[in-house]
Amino acid sequence: MAAGRTSFHHPVGQPGRLAFPDYTVQRRAKVFQDRGPDQLVSEKSVELHNMLEDVWTSQEGKVCSLMKLGSVSHPSTGTGHYRNPLNKYIRHYEGLSYETELVHSKHQRAKRALSHEDKFLHLDFHAHGRHFNLRMKRDTTLFAQDLKLEVSGEEIPYDTSHIYTGEIYGEKGTLTHGSIVDGKFEGFIQSYHGTYYVEPAERYLEGKDVPFHSVIYHEDDIHYPHKYGPEGGCADSSVFERMKKYQASAIEEPPKELHTEAGSNDPVLLRKKRMAQAEKNTCQLFIQTDHLFYKYYKTREAVIAQISSHVKAIDAIYQGTDFMGIRNISFMVKRIRINTTNDERDRSNPFRFANIGVEKFLELNSEQNHDDYCLAYVFTDRDFDDGVLGLAWVGAPSGSSGGICEKSKLYSDGKKKSLNTGIITVQNYASHVPPKVSHITFAHEVGHNFGSPHDSGSECTPGESKSQDKKEKGNYIMYARATSGDKLNNNKFSICSVRNISQVLEKKRSNCFVESGQPICGNGLVEPGEECDCGYSDQCRDQCCYDANQPDNKKCKLKPNRVCSPSQGPCCTAECTHKGRNDKCREESECAHQGMCNGVSAQCPTSEPKANFTACHGETQVCLNG
Repeated sequence: MAAGRTSFHHPVGQPGRLAFPDYTVQRRAKVFQDRGPDQLVSEKSVELHNMLEDVWTSQEGKVCSLMKLGSVSHPSTGTGHYRNPLNKYIRHYEGLSYETELVHSKHQRAKRALSHEDKFLHLDFHAHGRHFNLRMKRDTTLFAQDLKLEVSGEEIPYDTSHIYTGEIYGEKGTLTHGSIVDGKFEGFIQSYHGTYYVEPAERYLEGKDVPFHSVIYHEDDIHYPHKYGPEGGCADSSVFERMKKYQASAIEEPPKELHTEAGSNDPVLLRKKRMAQAEKNTCQLFIQTDHLFYKYYKTREAVIAQISSHVKAIDAIYQGTDFMGIRNISFMVKRIRINTTNDERDRSNPFRFANIGVEKFLELNSEQNHDDYCLAYVFTDRDFDDGVLGLAWVGAPSGSSGGICEKSKLYSDGKKKSLNTGIITVQNYASHVPPKVSHITFAHEVGHNFGSPHDSGSECTPGESKSQDKKEKGNYIMYARATSGDKLNNNKFSICSVRNISQVLEKKRSNCFVESGQPICGNGLVEPGEECDCGYSDQCRDQCCYDANQPDNKKCKLKPNRVCSPSQGPCCTAECTHKGRNDKCREESECAHQGMCNGVSAQCPTSEPKANFTACHGETQVCLNG
């Protein structure tokens, strides 16, 4: 029985898909204004735009120079134009060149470093009218300590030292993530003026003689189709009913339920239950890549970098979402299997055939046993029918198989399948989609696994509202059509999705989620990597620190021009300055004098001990060294 696709709305327990139609179906011209609404250009500009687009589309894969559309400007600089398109989705880019040998030596030095400061790598360059000074260190949060890496079926020692995360130096609240391979950085840079993407030039300009090794472009210069595909073009209602029936046809005894006390739905009891599971917040992933994915990215390091960037992108979204009191949901890669071009003819490789439909492709993934993982995904570079970019089984709290933590089961057709699965592709109508589009695809499909169908209803589709204020905020991640990514809601889950996902998390996460072993922003403890921690928005009373509900590049960091936060220690005032030297921060004890602030730190210095052999504990004991 092949896995099925849905159209616009998924009954719970049915698979979901993400698709884009042919680029040429929809054409529109935009005026990009910094953080402002889209505005249509004049009829003549539209006519000119369409004419240029025809020329540009016919020149797919080639660098050509378009004449300026005077009304279309770059949002971050206000001066750039669509004069340098990279492909049909990236309307403008700049070439980037720096000394790769120097960066490679910096990477090797950071890899061997023992001191904290030497572990940082600095990368400086100029692009898009500004200077970038990236300060990064190895990202150890995305891969499990017992990560298993297989290449062409052989387990090999893994090295993820080329994966970096950091910030634009001197600009708090920024974030950068990517890889350093052969001295070249590839990844994304989140700045105050939006996100920039850096990729190897050869990926787009192979065979071209260009004086640069990388390309850099702004997220607002990415344009991709705004529709998932024709309604009903993938399956009709009878297929949906058959899928729903199939997913409910597992042949097994229902798991024995623990005794549930009366009133277990009481909010207080639910909060206690969540607190008991507070550390089990991490979904462990098994990521496979097929030989076509490897053929496109060419090296093992580049494939691992792609996996890392996808996981980092969805990790930021899910960690920043409060699922009805369930917080800090994160992702960690536990196993990677890379099929190289050598596996194209390996009969043990289920993904070896070139022409596999998207439903069959998902089924091949589901036929493997994935009991050891929260979710198992396959990344590919295939041009599926109907512009499909992703496909996944939708989770449900009960009554139907599929989604997170699902175990391999025997179904009524006599086959054992794991329905904790999904797939994504980076190709769409013979063109490769930008990383941003692929990241959103991954977040969307994982959202299905977590229990969310597509958004529907006025409450959760504000982009369809007649109210201009609501419309300008855009739609959410699980909207049934692609979003531009530049609106307020585009990288958030709607309340509809939050409700559905929270029910599935409440029911299933204890079955397979694990402790992250990483610092948790929002627990009130300032841990490594955090500047401060005042809790979540409903707890934080601190005007010095960004709360845990803020974006990933801000949360648990000091606000601009703040010296300290009371969450760092008792020697910081509510006005975010250090207390004076005469301020007491710790009461006197039987064996130590009272603690006094030192005027330069938020933490209370160690108290001076009283003289040794001072009597204590009702004069039954004596003090030694405090």
